Amino acid sequence: MPVPLSSSESTVTSICSEQQTTNVRGRTWVLLRGLLRSRFHWHKFPHLLAQQPWVDRILQPELAGNGERSHDITPNGITAMMEDLRAQVLPQLAQDQKVHLLAISMGAMIATEWARLYPHEIAEMHLINTSFGRYSSPWERMRPLALYELLKVAITTRLNPAALEAAILAATVNQRIPADVLGEWIRFAWQHPQGWRNTLTQIWSASRYQGLEQAPIKRTFIYTCQHDRLVSSRASERIADHWRKPLHCHTTAGHDLPLEDPAWLLERIAQSTANSDTRIV
Repeated sequence: MPVPLSSSESTVTSICSEQQTTNVRGRTWVLLRGLLRSRFHWHKFPHLLAQQPWVDRILQPELAGNGERSHDITPNGITAMMEDLRAQVLPQLAQDQKVHLLAISMGAMIATEWARLYPHEIAEMHLINTSFGRYSSPWERMRPLALYELLKVAITTRLNPAALEAAILAATVNQRIPADVLGEWIRFAWQHPQGWRNTLTQIWSASRYQGLEQAPIKRTFIYTCQHDRLVSSRASERIADHWRKPLHCHTTAGHDLPLEDPAWLLERIAQSTANSDTRIV
């Protein structure tokens, strides 16, 4: 499978499209993953995204404490996490260049915070299966059964990478995923094991994030999955309703939409980027 093109902790992974390989001022997309996830877990999605005519370059920063930076300490709080990721992205950009943020779950909270503090840096924001404390109850932000199963596995196996990855995949994907995906995830997890301190920091930070009353930038688009078993789809629906922003709803996929149905997601993103109207659809 495609893997991140760089293992450096000090630089961000970059993928260029076939249409544009040298102009750093092209349409740059920044991908932000969620709780306990690495840029590795985007699987094939970045390479499918790079084939789109509205994409010139993709940047995949790695949050401290996850993946190839698993030995680093995760910053405490969504704002601090955002600054960690932003610091990796800015050196890769031309002066005054805006980026397109595509983020899932906790990554979408980080994207929202980025747009709140630095709206002039963001051209568009695409948020997938996320939640805010101001609009959703704790049991909607993390379904109790899913939380119980994940914590049970984490505690009984002492964060055993194989057991934890299998539990996460089971909780975030509804359809049958090829067995080689889980195998690749487990191998990666053994190489970059998740620590307890970083795990608890990320869970606590995400649970405390309240979100914003209004969208921080105009061009904001929201995507949710009706049968998400990890986070209630009502969480995204309420954000879209309060922000008065477009909402796209998948009727069968689970939480990890980019893994489960990348074609559907890319089609909806293409519609969003081509649409100058940002009212609810």
